[in-house]
Amino acid sequence: MKNEDSLYKLLTFTAVVISLIAVVFVLRTLSNIFVPLILAIFFAYLSAPAVEFLARYRVPRIATLIILLGAISVIGIFIAQMLANNIREFIVFWPTMESKLISGIEAFFKNYFRIETKNILEILQSTRVTEVLSNFLNVSINAVGQLLLTLLILFFIYLTYKNYPRLIIKAFSAQRAQYIFEIVKNINVQIMKYTMIKTLMSAGTGILTGVACALFGIKFAVLWGFLAFLFNFIPYIGSLAAIILPIILSVLQFPGSYLPVFNAFSLIVIQITIGSYLDPEMMGNRFNLSPILILLSLFFWGYVWGLVGAFLAVPITAVIKIIAQNIEPLKPVAVLMSKKA
Repeated sequence: MKNEDSLYKLLTFTAVVISLIAVVFVLRTLSNIFVPLILAIFFAYLSAPAVEFLARYRVPRIATLIILLGAISVIGIFIAQMLANNIREFIVFWPTMESKLISGIEAFFKNYFRIETKNILEILQSTRVTEVLSNFLNVSINAVGQLLLTLLILFFIYLTYKNYPRLIIKAFSAQRAQYIFEIVKNINVQIMKYTMIKTLMSAGTGILTGVACALFGIKFAVLWGFLAFLFNFIPYIGSLAAIILPIILSVLQFPGSYLPVFNAFSLIVIQITIGSYLDPEMMGNRFNLSPILILLSLFFWGYVWGLVGAFLAVPITAVIKIIAQNIEPLKPVAVLMSKKA
């Protein structure tokens, strides 16, 4: 009997591991489908307050959708044009600063560490850097197609989501339907709060970063502000990664000056205060998620869906925890995912 129980547990564990591997494989393979779908759901939560506000004034749903999608498209095109111009200017600007950067790094390692870095620093040659940035522009152009698919899915989500409660009531018993509604309501409230707070804090980080760069005369302030906004969605490491390039650029722009020190100090204070302390603390406390779990989920979803997965790691993990909290056999898993018992 004991051998049968052990065999059953082993088979169950093996089946779970194989299922998880299969799920990861499917998510990675079909990322072109899942990523627009997840982004559409994210935008749906983000724009839900505006939709509900217009609904109070009896604005027709079709008109609301047209206004919403039009606003997203106009803002997206405006931001894309500014970024493209900044990146093109940076590609032209980089060769003039390349020799200064290489010479400075070579002198630093040679004087302080007695290390020759000539071969290592060949990677910083302008041809390679500009190739990377040019490839980034090409990827951005390809992302337009993904954005259009995301907007199309978002359109149908808002067009049909009012039918879902009736379908659930039709498919399940009254008690089971009410149970499902409670879980969905819990998920909706927490994810909506997350998207609003996270977006506002990221926007604040981006604006402060851009303003700081502009005040200190750092070139491409719009680009650095947008990167700070974007990377702030990545927990812990994103906010700090966004300020590396503007700090390096400030050193190259103003050699021998104290201005880069003040610029670096201001950017680091902004990122540590908002991006690396206040933001993770608020998100972790709101969802009661373990910091280690947030970090692991960041690596996992980054592996599965790349940059988009890193952006959405926290809300996806929070949804999994909420579902586990409401399913009796999975409640211990939800407890282990928590920051506080």
